[in-house]
Amino acid sequence: MRFIKIAHLLSFDVVCGTLAFQALLHELFLKEMPSRSEQISLVCAVWGIYLIDRMIDRKKGVLQDERHSFQSQYANLIKIIVFVLLLIGGLSLRVLDPSLIYFGLSLCFILLIYWVLWYFGAFSRIPFSKEFMTALIYTLGVGATTWYRIPTTQRTVILGTSLFLLVLQNLIMFNAWELEEYGDTNVGWPYWKYLLIGIEVLFLLLFIVVLFYLDEKITFVPFAITFAIQSWIHYFSKNKLASRIWGELAYCSPILYFAYEFFSK
Repeated sequence: MRFIKIAHLLSFDVVCGTLAFQALLHELFLKEMPSRSEQISLVCAVWGIYLIDRMIDRKKGVLQDERHSFQSQYANLIKIIVFVLLLIGGLSLRVLDPSLIYFGLSLCFILLIYWVLWYFGAFSRIPFSKEFMTALIYTLGVGATTWYRIPTTQRTVILGTSLFLLVLQNLIMFNAWELEEYGDTNVGWPYWKYLLIGIEVLFLLLFIVVLFYLDEKITFVPFAITFAIQSWIHYFSKNKLASRIWGELAYCSPILYFAYEFFSK
């Protein structure tokens, strides 16, 4: 349990969930697992982005949760990890498909604009615009090795939108609770609750669409499990911020899909 706690404080649980959904999307659309270099590049990108996010928080004087405090305490170690991630990520580019590199560079450009807007406070003008942009970048990034290879179909839109809604649900829930916990009155209260309910209703509508229009309903199970865990935290967890670790680990739910595939053969 201590290892899981440290992994959470270092945001490595987010990386594990990202790898799980990358593998799921690859399997669903391409019928194969991502290559080792694709997995390594994703780990470097996602982990590096999350650590840099918190470095920017510290520069802005934002210390909201236990992860911020932990990474502030070990700031020099975090800088070393980020440097190593940038180095390994840069080396992995040598063996990636050029089309994937161009897709990734486009995401990097969007991310740089996102960081600039965030640093200069642009997101504070529109409630939860930061969470919306983060969810969009995450959805595009986690499926980057898949999205650029496949056409846009009804199935692609449904699963891509479902992942986006899951991430947006997670971000709005926990970030709003953090702001509320630390006494920030500028959280759009109670509008964030209505927004969150709207996201959950949209996800349930997509779930109904899957039940009636998608043949392989088992493919939606990891999305449904992640949604169920996050919704349980939203409505039933007594200590919501302490439950964030389970909200992050919920993104490892694709492991259950692969277990089903393994034992059903």
